[in-house]
Amino acid sequence: MKATSVFLGILLVGTNAWWFYQAIDQAVTNKYRDQERYETANRVVALSAIASEAVKSRPKSEVEALLRRVLPDEQPFEKDGALHTTWVSMPQSPDGLVLRVAVDPGTLQAASPSPATSK
Repeated sequence: MKATSVFLGILLVGTNAWWFYQAIDQAVTNKYRDQERYETANRVVALSAIASEAVKSRPKSEVEALLRRVLPDEQPFEKDGALHTTWVSMPQSPDGLVLRVAVDPGTLQAASPSPATSK
């Protein structure tokens, strides 16, 4: 009877230690993932700013030619006053000039530091 109690006590402590380790490991993993998302979102914002400068005030036909050269598997199309591909949207002015490369609002939100990240 005593051996069973000791065995169950050791098993209880061991399983609790295992779950504690798993919780700590998951917390650390989530922190690394959050940092990776933050860095990726900032890269997207920075590259979109660079791309915006490259296409700003250029005619739609010139930007379409650039897109076909850089992304040969993509088919640019126009919808709702913007030039689109699968991954990129570029709003146009009424006279057909490209204004900028649009960044998804969710990406902008992910790029801004959260209170937990800035500490």
